[in-house]
Formats: sequence, structure tokens, C-alpha cells
Amino acid sequence: MNLSFCVILVTYYVCMPLQGVWVPPNENVKLPVAIKVLNEGSSESESKELLDEARIMASVIHPYCLRVVAVCMTARLMLIVPLMPLGALLDYVRKNRANIGSKTMLNWATQIARVSTCAFLCPVL
Repeated sequence: MNLSFCVILVTYYVCMPLQGVWVPPNENVKLPVAIKVLNEGSSESESKELLDEARIMASVIHPYCLRVVAVCMTARLMLIVPLMPLGALLDYVRKNRANIGSKTMLNWATQIARVSTCAFLCPVL
């Protein structure tokens, strides 16, 4: 089974995920994006977590990691990343654990370990 997932280095906080389309400046292309909107009434520490996630995602360059497209500093903070049509890997594994073979799980674990090692060895500026 060859599935295309990306790992997101993220802590979880109160946010509402949305989908949208981003048109890069001076380009004639529409890219699907996921928009994480911090819920109203979120704490200052949750806003800081989302900004920290954006800073990390913007600085890590790795084939298995998503790069941040934009951060909108509005009344409700928004983080915009490329949309992964198959969704979050963790959600997929939870839903389909009985149908995922050990070889596939080992492949994913290796990819996650490579990302984790890169994040550990390459400090964020």
C-alpha cells in the first residue's frame, strides 16, 4: 500500500481546521490549503503555541514535513499549510490499524524518525 502522507511537527491546541485555496502572487495556479484557525477565547499560551508551530514549520526543510504557507495575524490567528488530501497520518492509523501491515508501519516509523532526528540536530533559528 503506497500512501502519501506528511508528518506535521505539532502540539495540539484548541483550533478549528478549514480548507481553502491559495493563489501565489504572480502565478496562475490555485493550491488547496488547510487553515488552522485558533478558536475565539483561546488563551495567550495557545496563540504562542500556534506561532511557535509556524516558526518551526517555516524553518524545517524536509521531504516529509509540511512548510507553512502563511500566518494571518488577525483577531483570530490562522496558520495556513498545504492541504494533505489523505489527512493526518495519526487519524488514518487509528481508523485503519487492522488493515496496515507491519512493513508499511515500519516505513512510516522510519520517516518519522528521520524527521525527528533532523528537527533535533538542526536547531530552529
